[in-house]
Amino acid sequence: MAFGLGLVPHLFYTGRLMLASKGQMSIAHPRNNLENWKGKLPTAVWSQLSRARGAHLNSMEVFPLFAAAVVAGNVAKLPSQDLNDMGLSFLGARTLYMALYIGISNDVLAFARTGVYAWSIGIPLVALWRAGQNQVGRQE
Repeated sequence: MAFGLGLVPHLFYTGRLMLASKGQMSIAHPRNNLENWKGKLPTAVWSQLSRARGAHLNSMEVFPLFAAAVVAGNVAKLPSQDLNDMGLSFLGARTLYMALYIGISNDVLAFARTGVYAWSIGIPLVALWRAGQNQVGRQE
């Protein structure tokens, strides 16, 4: 689910760019599309596409942290309810983060996005810490 959720902004970006470019975007060089369409699309549209791409990339960058927390929690035998709660909290925080990332274009309001980002990565960090504490407690 966490990996799939990270694909949502990419699908939004791709679909929106297809519509905005009237299908003229490059399939052969998809990573260059955003730069190739800069100045050819309305600034607001291009900016939203740029933020959607950023939300997608950020999701792919954060996913390994979440995956490590899930694996570590299972290895440390943390209660499954705790791991499930962690997973749902992470998905909720990341959903809110992506919505704010794509939707906010104001630098002042973007601080809300930063706060939600910190919250979203804090969730798996706490799970990793708890897994480590659980392992230390077992060895003593």
